[in-house]
Amino acid sequence: MNKIVGLILLSILLVQCGQDKDTMILKNQLGEITKNTSLEDLDKIFKNDSIEKYPVKSDIKREYRVFEADGKPALIFLTEVENDSVKGLKLVKIYSDKYMTEKGISTKSVYKDVADTYSIDEIETSFTAAILFVNELNATILLNKSDLNLDEFDMREIRADQIPDKAKINYISLWFE
Repeated sequence: MNKIVGLILLSILLVQCGQDKDTMILKNQLGEITKNTSLEDLDKIFKNDSIEKYPVKSDIKREYRVFEADGKPALIFLTEVENDSVKGLKLVKIYSDKYMTEKGISTKSVYKDVADTYSIDEIETSFTAAILFVNELNATILLNKSDLNLDEFDMREIRADQIPDKAKINYISLWFE
């Protein structure tokens, strides 16, 4: 029994040591990025990446998008705007699988991985997705209804037992508080 516990602890340690702290998804934090990270700080952090800020013709940027080399979005930051000024970051939508939680969950994971690793506190239905609420991370995880064998625009409640184990994660929204 002690050997099994030791192996589990060793494997967790190896996963954590192998992961770059800049790509770690934590509660209210992505790497070193928090609610108080400025857009100028994001420019420095992602200076080697392709980025876009929206709206383009405005001084007030509501979205900050970071793209992967293939042109797909890796991260989309949404800002919190009050009285025509940016007050900080509201959330980040994580599409890239290089960003991972301490427990090994990324956009490469499937529903079963999430359910086995975290407590899913609530499941909400949108027109096109099931949204899993994981309070431990202050995050929501979006699963496309097409992966759940459900009709789009069907707004009936989705229960955990209706979600196939292999349902893929579309993206993770990490909320900053």
